[in-house]
Amino acid sequence: MHSSELLQTYLNRLQEARIYREQGLVDGAAELVEDLSRDIDQSNLPEAEKESLRTKIAAERDRLRPESADPAGPCEPEEPQIPAGPPDDRNAFDYAMVLMDGQFFDEAIKEFTRAALAGHRPMECWEYCGDASCQLGNWAEAIRFYEIVYLNPGVPEGTRQQTLTKITKCTQTLRELEAKPSSEPRQVRVCGTVNDLGAGQHTDLSVPRPQGSPITSLDQFSVSELSGRQICSWPLDGKQYLTGQQETYRILNLLHLGQSSAIFELEHLETGLRFAGQSFTPQLSGRITPQAIYRWARIQLMIESPYLARVSDIACMDNHILIVREYLPLTLVDLLSKEEFMPIPLAVCLAHQILEGIGDLHLLMGDDEQVKRIYHLDLRPSRVLLFSDRPSIRIYNGGLWKVLEECGEDAVALRKLPLNMLSYRAPEQFRTYLARRRPPAFTDIYLFGILFYEMLTGTAPFKASSFEEYEIQHCEQYPTPPKVWRPEIPEELNNVVVRCLECDPMKRWRSPTEISLYLEKAFGHLYRSTKNGLYAEYLNRLKLR
Repeated sequence: MHSSELLQTYLNRLQEARIYREQGLVDGAAELVEDLSRDIDQSNLPEAEKESLRTKIAAERDRLRPESADPAGPCEPEEPQIPAGPPDDRNAFDYAMVLMDGQFFDEAIKEFTRAALAGHRPMECWEYCGDASCQLGNWAEAIRFYEIVYLNPGVPEGTRQQTLTKITKCTQTLRELEAKPSSEPRQVRVCGTVNDLGAGQHTDLSVPRPQGSPITSLDQFSVSELSGRQICSWPLDGKQYLTGQQETYRILNLLHLGQSSAIFELEHLETGLRFAGQSFTPQLSGRITPQAIYRWARIQLMIESPYLARVSDIACMDNHILIVREYLPLTLVDLLSKEEFMPIPLAVCLAHQILEGIGDLHLLMGDDEQVKRIYHLDLRPSRVLLFSDRPSIRIYNGGLWKVLEECGEDAVALRKLPLNMLSYRAPEQFRTYLARRRPPAFTDIYLFGILFYEMLTGTAPFKASSFEEYEIQHCEQYPTPPKVWRPEIPEELNNVVVRCLECDPMKRWRSPTEISLYLEKAFGHLYRSTKNGLYAEYLNRLKLR
């Protein structure tokens, strides 16, 4: 290589280090600078050019110095640990939890009953039996299980009230089914999951509310009561609307009732366009302020990415805020909840788009021409929306988790999250010291790795029955490589996922863009050849079309 070409190569590497620093990847930039300095010393460049490069490197080191100190010191490589094996069948409770995850609800009830009769966490077992019965639509049986918990004098008051709410919902569902029999299938979400019922109208899933009283939280509603109701844009300080003017929407239907939010289908009164309206459960809505949501939404309006769901408005109903965003009919949950391997080309295609979306989020440029450095931090299957006619995704709620933390950190503390959400958390979210002052970009890379792992294998890399188990698995154990579950996965693709899931953030990929470029180079032929027909065939197999 000629001297001029070699010099340009070194300058390009220095520019790469600057980009890393500007993106907040300070430690990665420092590593690149040190590697570059060593290579220059060993090169055959003229001494004058070496000195010029050393001067530039010294200036870059000065920019990095305030943030480059790492009090934790270098992290010694960890010895590989044997991944946790499948639950022992003799441990009925753990086996039942696995069955619940796999949606084998009949078998789960049997195992939970066996564990309860053996005296192992009996109240939890009976409540899970009730939840499984709800999944099967056996409302009377669910009530019987819930009553065991409710009538036990040793049950904590919070659990008792939670169980009473479930009993009430089951009772009201039974009454409506008896009053309005129908053979038309529909879907109603109970306890955060979908059940097929035989009623053609909306079901009241809530505790009764005094007539005429305001709706203070959206878990206290009758869906039939909300259907057709109009809601309007919420103005900041009573005068400033997100879109510049007040918009009016009609609630059409409840799409999803989850553990952190409820999603409604909305219709714009003037245009007839359909949107999704996202509200928060009482645990979160009592902490987050409309002003914080408004500020977050203002930043979201700057986004012009084909991979991020566009926020359109902030609406209000009885002092309850809804985020109005674009509506897509499917989520990644719908694809992963079936017992059907996702075709590898399709998995790579969707993974590449998720990476592009995360990258666009991390590098979002504000009106002040400054990178906003927005990180998702809550990336999980329900946060990835999909079209039904083509293999295209939209990620939503980017950066909202940080807003929730700032409004009330205790409301989103990991110990207060439902167990199934802990599958989608990074080691440094359990033990903050593991972050070692690395930017949250590395956290999003880990969360992407979990999604990609599940897309390829049909199962999350870690499953547990307690907070402590999840913490140990994420922070101290290596997941079983995806190729073990599915041998046809290419070795290079297997390595991409494994590197995303490193416990030490600095052992992971440095940015979503780095992974995206690697996938383009190594597997571009796979996802570029993915046609709508392959996606349609896959959805047909899953009975989603």
